Amino acid sequence: MTTTAPDLSADYALTQQQIDQYQANGHVLCRGLASPDEIAFYRKAILDGVEKLNTERRKMEDRDTYGKAFLQIFNLWRQNEVLRKFVLAQRFAHVAANLMGVDRVRLYHDQALFKEPGGGHTPWHQDQFYWPLDTTNTITMWMPLIDINSDMGIMKFASGTHRLGSITSKEISDSSEDFFNNFVSSNKFDV
Repeated sequence: MTTTAPDLSADYALTQQQIDQYQANGHVLCRGLASPDEIAFYRKAILDGVEKLNTERRKMEDRDTYGKAFLQIFNLWRQNEVLRKFVLAQRFAHVAANLMGVDRVRLYHDQALFKEPGGGHTPWHQDQFYWPLDTTNTITMWMPLIDINSDMGIMKFASGTHRLGSITSKEISDSSEDFFNNFVSSNKFDV
């Protein structure tokens, strides 16, 4: 593996179909946004950053639903130049801007989320609840750092719910899981 951080400035060939899908559904899968070699390089830097900054010491059984869902570390880009290159990659920003139909984007924060062994599922929720921004013109990029499959509990989205704005002011919890399970089911959103 290379010791020089891969350059993430090259454009990603985003299609009009992907843009249309994002606009219609509120989410889209962009396969190959980073190559396996790029992910392998940056994965090590991200893991090192998370290990350095992790302050979670509670046993899994002592955590609430939110705490069991994932380990989270914020603003890795501030830790070193390698993580900065990944988080602030021109390629990722360009895709985000094109999906939202804007000229440029601004980073609100980065967040490394790790599913820990024995941890819980991530309940249904809306990310916007956690962002004190007076706009819905926001986007989240989720990039797995390992190969994933459906047996691992992959992400699910309720297509089209982004057009409704804030549906409830519930944080990630058993209550949000119950509320959104009922909401998605009763409104027959595609998942």
